[in-house]
Amino acid sequence: MSNWNTFFGPITAGESSLKFLDIWFSKNRINYSKVIILTDSNVYQSCMSIFFGELNNIGETAVIEVEAGEESKSLQILSELQLAMLDNGADRNSLLISLGGGVVSDIGGLLSSTFMRGIDHLIIPTTLLAMVDAAIGGKNGINIKGFKNLLGTFSSSKGVYIYPEFINTQADGDIISGFAEMIKHGMLSGSSLWNECLELRSMSDVKKLITKAIGVKIDIVQKDHFEKNGERVFLNLGHTVAHAIEYIQGHNVSHGNAVAAGLFIESEIAFDKGLLDKRDLKKLQVLIDKWWSRLKLANDDLLEGMFGDKKKSSNSKDYHFSLWLGPGKGARLEKVSEKEIKKAQERYDKD
Repeated sequence: MSNWNTFFGPITAGESSLKFLDIWFSKNRINYSKVIILTDSNVYQSCMSIFFGELNNIGETAVIEVEAGEESKSLQILSELQLAMLDNGADRNSLLISLGGGVVSDIGGLLSSTFMRGIDHLIIPTTLLAMVDAAIGGKNGINIKGFKNLLGTFSSSKGVYIYPEFINTQADGDIISGFAEMIKHGMLSGSSLWNECLELRSMSDVKKLITKAIGVKIDIVQKDHFEKNGERVFLNLGHTVAHAIEYIQGHNVSHGNAVAAGLFIESEIAFDKGLLDKRDLKKLQVLIDKWWSRLKLANDDLLEGMFGDKKKSSNSKDYHFSLWLGPGKGARLEKVSEKEIKKAQERYDKD
């Protein structure tokens, strides 16, 4: 078992994490008038029985279910969830549990921090992406007109409980999607995690890397709680391009696949600016090509998708990217021109 105390709440990870959660309920359930579980249609089928099978002290609960997928991160769904909380008897003394992947943890964090001005929240991630990234750090949000996380808050929780066995319920493609965020953490840390990502032979071994990836994310966010242009902004590696791809291609591409393409393209920009060594560039790109097929981006105007990016300066044609400096060297926030973006995209399409 691994445990961390963070500004956004305690984190417990390991095979006994749900047993620790049950102990928490044995001490704290009496404090809550109602326990509401937010989940999605896929997780309800694949994980709910596992979840309840490990908990003897959770007591009576109500379950609110959203459709699986990014389209649930919307103002309309958030509004409907607020009313669903009322319909299920929730009040200011209720507890919300987010059981699911990154979409559920994003919606749940925003819902819990705004319902009746805020109620307690627990996060139980069920996907690799959520375990190593989305559920860690207290950020949440919803999309508006295709722009990722345009509306959101920073919030703390009563705990994040990470049970790695949940990823056995995921399809291989979904696990690979989450692996993109793990690669990003390895790039920033330059620790053994980076080498283990390079050497990974099968997704069946990826669970061994979860605790290390969580540790990297926690180390970074603890140094820059609210992303004020400090180290936390480095976690946006690959994401400026990734969010543009998601804006253009919609739900035809998963977040992880978009991040993988984003890491590739943004590393080209870093190399062109003289920030990244050729050898490290190639190692990253070989790794990405090992697990992902190239996306078809030749006809996509990524600049359109970057219009609403939170890192863009309002009165400039330049964009701000977190560009990788090499394993363990972190990243640097740099202005990037439209010309540089287009050049890197063309290279990705042609290679």
